Amino acid sequence: MRRNASRTGSREQRQLRERRGERAFLFDKDLSRCLGEVEREEWELVVSLHGGDVCNAARECGVDGVGPGVKALWGRSVEEALGTYRGWQKRRKS
Repeated sequence: MRRNASRTGSREQRQLRERRGERAFLFDKDLSRCLGEVEREEWELVVSLHGGDVCNAARECGVDGVGPGVKALWGRSVEEALGTYRGWQKRRKS
């Protein structure tokens, strides 16, 4: 039963990203530089085909300079993606 709840949550998140028009922004491991952006549908498909391997998925999407620790963050802009991630980190530490 837990597995189905997880799947439902993932589906709802994908639907929310679609409605909001979000894209995947790829950052270096320190979040100091945005390496590129990928449209939502393309990113979801490619990262799935690569079994969640963000580095290989990014390279297949044509993003250069990708190394270990790269992060894919969702948003409508670079600033929104970073802000959402940093807010999530703060909530997680509390």
